[in-house]
Amino acid sequence: MSAPPVLTIDLVSDLVSPWCYLAQRRLARALRALDGACLPRIRWQPFEINPAIKDAGMAVDDYLESVFGSTEAGREVLADVRDVGEGEGIQFDFERVASVPNTLAAHRLILLAEEFDSGERVSDALFRGFFEEGRDIGNISVLSEVAAETGMDAAATLQYLSGDRNRDTVRARHAQAQSAGLTAVPGIVFNRRYAVMGVQEPEVLIAAIDRAVFEDLDEEQMIAH
Repeated sequence: MSAPPVLTIDLVSDLVSPWCYLAQRRLARALRALDGACLPRIRWQPFEINPAIKDAGMAVDDYLESVFGSTEAGREVLADVRDVGEGEGIQFDFERVASVPNTLAAHRLILLAEEFDSGERVSDALFRGFFEEGRDIGNISVLSEVAAETGMDAAATLQYLSGDRNRDTVRARHAQAQSAGLTAVPGIVFNRRYAVMGVQEPEVLIAAIDRAVFEDLDEEQMIAH
């Protein structure tokens, strides 16, 4: 019996987007439903929604006003997101989120975790920490704690985050995603040739996977590694 085909998945995402958290959970559901029909290889592709946010972060009400026009409008949107999240096993607790952080360091942590095959585990822990526990994932001490909780070495992680390694990689991958036509997140690119944008149902993702793995496409949509 031949081995199932390898499926490369580029997950273009940012950790302060609740829609990205939802998309990651639905991708996991889709892959479980495929039940070994392919061998997924997920790669985190950093996308900074707000790269200009200061290291100290931005007050969440100010952020909601800047994005949605008013804090009230933003809270209404988040209430809808909370309802969707319950169906995915996500307990969004937006009241615990005091500020929106700069996510450069968090992206760098995931890239480091991927070197130890822990990227998915760490990204999920960061999403959960921010949206469900209200943790400041822009703070490198908090990030090192999250890393330790997922099995990484806290001291080594803190030393890494205190330096510059992978800083340029995050910026470069963000630019690559934009040059490939991805201007918003979440985006999921299967086998570097077929992209699905936004939060889609698992059935939509499964159909995209079937097309990316088993059908030839006329045009490839590329995400550079």
